[in-house]
Amino acid sequence: MVDGSTRFIGGMAQFTGRLQGPSLEPSAVLIDIGDGRFRVSAGRLHVGSWALEKITAERTSIYKFALDIEGEHFDFYPDDPSTFSDSIGAIIDLTEAKGRFGLRQRIEQAYS
Repeated sequence: MVDGSTRFIGGMAQFTGRLQGPSLEPSAVLIDIGDGRFRVSAGRLHVGSWALEKITAERTSIYKFALDIEGEHFDFYPDDPSTFSDSIGAIIDLTEAKGRFGLRQRIEQAYS
């Protein structure tokens, strides 16, 4: 366990968190990432399994990820955002004028 919400089992990372979408109310889920797969379960129900290359993840805030799973859009709020970001290979767009997390401004100040 990393922080109580992430487990690493035989090369597979497990993440707990909240998943929601246009037709999905916020739901507690377990996401397994490993062996090139992205698996989602809710309680005892196996929701689905997809190849990692079919998943697009963008970190839209410190705690929130926009997931595109074969054309369906969801927001995921993992209990361990940092480790989830590394495991899924989330994209962070720092080119926006506003800059997420204030990171762009901090980087620019460091180099000016």
